Amino acid sequence: MWLRSKLNERKEMKKTLFILILLFFGLYYVDTQTHWITNRVYEINNVSKKQKITLYKMKGQEHIYRFSVHITGHINGNAKIKFYNSSGAGLLYKYKTISRDVDIKWGGDWYTDIIEMEYNPIDVIKGNLSIEYSFDGF
Repeated sequence: MWLRSKLNERKEMKKTLFILILLFFGLYYVDTQTHWITNRVYEINNVSKKQKITLYKMKGQEHIYRFSVHITGHINGNAKIKFYNSSGAGLLYKYKTISRDVDIKWGGDWYTDIIEMEYNPIDVIKGNLSIEYSFDGF
């Protein structure tokens, strides 16, 4: 009887430990991957025309400290994507010439509530581009 009681206690301790480990890793994942909650998508529908694009944080987000942008799609020519520092100065942050299949990921520290971009087609007639983006804040 005493042995059975000790075995049951051990089983319960293992179960509790397993649940705590799962909870810890779950909370760690949510803390490091919260952008999945705030992901938004902007579609560039007419890829043959120059566009200025402004991406905004979600309402209620405060203290932005990081951003993530993923541009995907396909265009039949060449274009430039410019990414500006939106701290008011409008300084060029990054740019890339794109063509055909597009798969660009940009991200990092960011301390403003918007992202300003410019899409400038050089010889594009058709295609589609999608910008998935998120701001992380606390």
